[in-house]
Amino acid sequence: MLNRRAAAVVGALVLLLAGSARAEARREKAATWLAMGKVLAADTRLAQADVPAADAGADRPFVPLDQRRGRAYPGDFWLSFGRDAKEFPGLVWDDAAAVVENRFSQIVLLAAGVTGLALADSANDRVEAHYTKHGSQLNKFWDNVGDVGGAPQLHFGIAGGMYILSEYTGDVKTYEVSKTMLSALSITGLTTVALKAAFRTESPNGDEFGWPSGHTSSSFVVATVMYDAYGPWVGVPLMAFAGFVGYERIDARNHDFNDVISGALIGIAIGHAVAVNHDVKVFGMDIVPYTDPARGAFGVALAKQW
Repeated sequence: MLNRRAAAVVGALVLLLAGSARAEARREKAATWLAMGKVLAADTRLAQADVPAADAGADRPFVPLDQRRGRAYPGDFWLSFGRDAKEFPGLVWDDAAAVVENRFSQIVLLAAGVTGLALADSANDRVEAHYTKHGSQLNKFWDNVGDVGGAPQLHFGIAGGMYILSEYTGDVKTYEVSKTMLSALSITGLTTVALKAAFRTESPNGDEFGWPSGHTSSSFVVATVMYDAYGPWVGVPLMAFAGFVGYERIDARNHDFNDVISGALIGIAIGHAVAVNHDVKVFGMDIVPYTDPARGAFGVALAKQW
């Protein structure tokens, strides 16, 4: 338990430092990893300002990234696919920076570390005692539903399938959501794996890489992105299923209680920030509501933060 508590303390500190790193980088203008990531993303976007040299003079319309909703090359699947693949690393860097900058996500990531600490002993011991006395509540079928349905590999496959389908059908909404989900899943997966490798807390089943739960973090990032894209009619059922996945991981004794709670918070934090970062923009500016009570006017406005 001491090792688990120490790991949770360090985890909380790491997530707290991640939340403040961006502000510190701006104050000091230092060449930190995040600043370099921002430069990489900026370079990627600047590269979109003009038609790529390879396509200069060709009869293939190109849409720069900051102005794009849909394919880079309307009507050309393979050129658009290649462009998306080239831009994807910069997109992930940009979204990772957005996670660190987002105040809501900072708070939720800190909560993920704090819950890892607060629940490491007492709550986990009570859950362990319950299952020692009563055994698992789910049968094999529902265990498989949670295990397979919560697998990050399945989530990547679904997002990839959405991307390919949208490319063929020209469905811009699905195309944008699929790219958002692929980026959010990538950041969540890398974060979860890094934390597992760094702290190596033991799961009830003897696995050395317990905290946080990868199935839970991946399920909640999918639910959060889909909620932002399609609203509560889609988002709430997916949130409920993500909660079931977390319960199944505990019931099958694959994870402790704090592994699941931290995983859920990490997925929500990353999914929220990435979804917000991918909200509709016009010439790189956010569309925001506008009200003027003095004149009785309302509408929408464009906003840009530097």
